[in-house]
Amino acid sequence: MSKADWFTNARFGLFIHWGLYAIPACGEWTYARNKWAPGEYENLINKFNPVEYDPAYWAKLAKAAGMKYVVFTTRHHDGFCMFDSKYTDYKITNTPYGKDVTGMLVEAFRAEGLRIGFYHSLPDWTHHGWSDQESPEYIQNKVMKDVSEEAHRGYLDLLNNHVEQLMTEYGKIDLLFLDYTSQYKADGDYYDRERLLNTIYSNQPDILVDDRLSYFKEDVRDFDYYTPEICVPNQPQQVKGKEVIWETCCTMNDHWGYCNTDFNYKPLNTLTGGLMGCVAKNGNLLLNIGPDAKGNFPEMSIRRLEELAEWSLLNGESVCGAGKSEYQPPFAGCYTQKGNNLYLYLLLQPMGDIILPELKDKIEYICILRTGQTVDLINDWGFELLKPEEQRIRPLNVKAGDVLKIVLKK
Repeated sequence: MSKADWFTNARFGLFIHWGLYAIPACGEWTYARNKWAPGEYENLINKFNPVEYDPAYWAKLAKAAGMKYVVFTTRHHDGFCMFDSKYTDYKITNTPYGKDVTGMLVEAFRAEGLRIGFYHSLPDWTHHGWSDQESPEYIQNKVMKDVSEEAHRGYLDLLNNHVEQLMTEYGKIDLLFLDYTSQYKADGDYYDRERLLNTIYSNQPDILVDDRLSYFKEDVRDFDYYTPEICVPNQPQQVKGKEVIWETCCTMNDHWGYCNTDFNYKPLNTLTGGLMGCVAKNGNLLLNIGPDAKGNFPEMSIRRLEELAEWSLLNGESVCGAGKSEYQPPFAGCYTQKGNNLYLYLLLQPMGDIILPELKDKIEYICILRTGQTVDLINDWGFELLKPEEQRIRPLNVKAGDVLKIVLKK
């Protein structure tokens, strides 16, 4: 067995972006993109008091929605630690709330049987040893910090120490999402990659680490999994000419962190379609929510999770443990497959009958997972213009977002 078997079986995870940026409520990049007086943003530490935080409720929502793992932002680019750092005072335990929200989340999600993943930012906008063209000082004023070699070493030490603490104080960690790889530092090993990976693997040998320690992938070591973002790729992902394990992450609305003016939530069928599209290409989907400053999931996020729970209860077998099929799907559909079971996800409500390529005389039976209704194979008319290997079927009372379970003959 591979250490990644659980990941490729899970297929669906919950991403959580949460930090001080929940207070201004205009997204996780507000420190860089909005004007702040010196120290003003950092002083939000004195206001952060998420007294309504209930990670057990979050975990139950995620599990019901069909999610099998969580990835939590232990530190974003603003440098604020959502765990009890030993190396900085800029941390959640120095807020009025005073509790280690990371530890609370780990305990709650483990109790529901979900795997644990940590997100940790490689950049730290507040550190004098980090600067690039996507740091606040450059975005706002087109200037760069003067970063000395000593300052850069200090930044690397802090990064390594934080990762070591995360790898040693929270039990078994299943996944580490390091973010992000700056295009402006693409030509060098800016993060002392092997030192950091040695720290990670020596403490968590079975962990999966993403690919963002290197901007280019071809001339460096292989990573445990790869991370295309906010898209469904057109094919399984390949690096160095071979297929790799991958996951795409996406937002429910237009922001990763909480934004109180962003109500542009994707409809359920976009989320289920994106999930099935990833599985159909042997990938995972990591779906993000940004909690507010009090510790609540936004109402629309909860609604989407509840809708996903209803969909997953009926259709979840087409996701968990499934993967790419070699069969060509029909118009406006995509296939996932698990053994002899082929699952057709309907991106649109069909006009009527559906023509299945390549499946003539290969089908045992078909049913609609949502209703359990059997789907008829149509062999008495309408086949004069079909290819010999095509099969016409007539699914009644189906809608976009439905899944047809096609059991193939053995």
